[in-house]
Amino acid sequence: MNKWENIFNSLGNTSIGKAVRNMESFYEDTDKALREFSQKEDIACPPGCGLCCFRFLPDITKLESLYLAAYISVSERRDEIQRRLEGAKEQKNGPCPLFDSTKEYHCMCYQARPLICRLFASSCFPGKNGERKFSRCHLNPHFKGPENIIEGDCPIMGDYGQRMISIEENDSYTEFLPVRVLKDIALIEYYQKLSTQK
Repeated sequence: MNKWENIFNSLGNTSIGKAVRNMESFYEDTDKALREFSQKEDIACPPGCGLCCFRFLPDITKLESLYLAAYISVSERRDEIQRRLEGAKEQKNGPCPLFDSTKEYHCMCYQARPLICRLFASSCFPGKNGERKFSRCHLNPHFKGPENIIEGDCPIMGDYGQRMISIEENDSYTEFLPVRVLKDIALIEYYQKLSTQK
């Protein structure tokens, strides 16, 4: 049994357990679409870049936070991550406290990263005339991807945001990542303790 199965089992059929499983399914579908699009359009960040993590720290929704908190609660680096989150509560922008320059993808929680981190430089937005536009990464001139207009299907950033908000138990209210995730780590741990007392 892997760590994710442990967290799913410990949360059981609670509303939080269902929410975390719903986000797991949503992220799997999202990642598949983004991977297919990136392969088709030959999109790739330069190896070892991480500039988006270094310059940006997002606000996130309730379910993004619960999913990230669940991941952190079973991480081998849990205590370090919590210290980093505590230290970032007063920040206005990056670097993200989950940024680790020694990891391949630079994120200590890459599997559980928020939606904006998944969509950045790997999705499109609708143009004024219904065309699909691709916004290249403006942080690194060595980013590899299409120039502007995309022919055919591509993941639309706003569509994925709406899908996520429509998931049961979620809403459109967002909160600063370090603040929200710290609260939700405590909530996840509370539910885990309850499940072990049964």
